[in-house]
Amino acid sequence: MGRQKRPFPLGRFRLRYPKNYDKGKAYPIEIIYIFGGRTLRRNMNISVTVADWNPNGNNGRGEIRASMPDSTRFNNLLLAKVNKVDAGLNEYNQKFPGQVNEDVISSFLDDKPITRKDKGEDFVEFVLKRLASEYSRNKIGYSRYKNGQSGMNIFRQFLKATNNGTYKPDGLYIGEVSTEIIDKYIKWRRDFKNNSDATINHSLTPILKGCEAACKMGLIDQEINVLLQDMRIQEKASLEAEGEKEFDGHN
Repeated sequence: MGRQKRPFPLGRFRLRYPKNYDKGKAYPIEIIYIFGGRTLRRNMNISVTVADWNPNGNNGRGEIRASMPDSTRFNNLLLAKVNKVDAGLNEYNQKFPGQVNEDVISSFLDDKPITRKDKGEDFVEFVLKRLASEYSRNKIGYSRYKNGQSGMNIFRQFLKATNNGTYKPDGLYIGEVSTEIIDKYIKWRRDFKNNSDATINHSLTPILKGCEAACKMGLIDQEINVLLQDMRIQEKASLEAEGEKEFDGHN
């Protein structure tokens, strides 16, 4: 009995460079999926020289050689993408056997709404629209509205500055908001912006209220939202009031 054909392809990477390439020039890495004789490719926005690319690495998927600075981080980004698409195709095939096609693969490659619970809506845009709606209905005042706008713009800056954006440098889908992202944001505002805990908590207000609203709409899982709502920084004064005083060096 012959080997059963896989109902969906697995992804790999390829360095796109011409036959007569320039040894000193960096060329783009593409993720590719071959289906029905056609190659579906997407640029990974990472470029390396031919000498720094190993097409046989990572079990034939292709990887950046250690000779390139920061190769580990870039390889992790590549792996995260291909593993995410492969897992998505596997899950889709289990739900809809035999229905994987070019459009489905392209949707996973582009992270399109067709495959997303959050319908592909950007989190910052979602919060900004919510703030505008509340302001127009006199639910919040002008200062809170403008502070919320400013805070979300700073959150965008954080995503871009720290490479935590996903589908674009300063963009994050609603369903990709996590405690890890918020924790990194808190640390960034402390270390880079030199903000106080009170200021950081204030900046978290529109974010966490947005998460709560998204949860009610079914765009964020309830279990994740519960964890997100607990991300505010606990002030020392309140801890001491509960009997957890700061260690003074004595028993």
